[in-house]
Amino acid sequence: MPLFTISSPSQFRQKIQRSEFICFLFPISDAEQAREIISAHNREYANATHNCYAYICGFAQETQYYSDAGEPHGTAGKPILNSLLRAGMTNCLAIVTRYFGGIKLGVKGLIDAYGGTVEEALSLAARVEAVPQVSLEIKADYAIAEIVGARVKDAGGIVHSSEWADRVTIRCSLPLSEWERFRELLDGWRLQSRLDYRIEE
Repeated sequence: MPLFTISSPSQFRQKIQRSEFICFLFPISDAEQAREIISAHNREYANATHNCYAYICGFAQETQYYSDAGEPHGTAGKPILNSLLRAGMTNCLAIVTRYFGGIKLGVKGLIDAYGGTVEEALSLAARVEAVPQVSLEIKADYAIAEIVGARVKDAGGIVHSSEWADRVTIRCSLPLSEWERFRELLDGWRLQSRLDYRIEE
């Protein structure tokens, strides 16, 4: 079965028994990126009652992690993770921020609220099939930097950033299925000393 991720961050909010639940979905490449987003989110929403989360990474969903973030054990993080798994998601982080409204929901109510909020968010998000990627850092001469970026896009890839210094540092990713053809192109330019590149882990 194919796995899916989301093409861009999205969010969904709803009120349940006067508590507000807001689900934030993020595309991620690895656990380190997930932790960075979670840390920034916790700072931004420090006034929330809870910021519970779960994430899945890898094309075999091999990295899975969740946190109840102060809610009773098993009532928040695990339901969030289960909603991601049922939807066939990977390389995806879901954070559910809760503002307590004064009415306790009980164990089943919390499980339904956290899991259901993620399911609603996923139903509205722009889901795309998760395709194995190769991530690259390319240092190119100015004269060919724009051409390199265009070739990345032609291969179905994404240019994540370009930094202009003595050479142009391009960070990009492209489908693994396109890598052999793209590497031949890069190797040709490297032989001409017009660029260098490395695969990022």
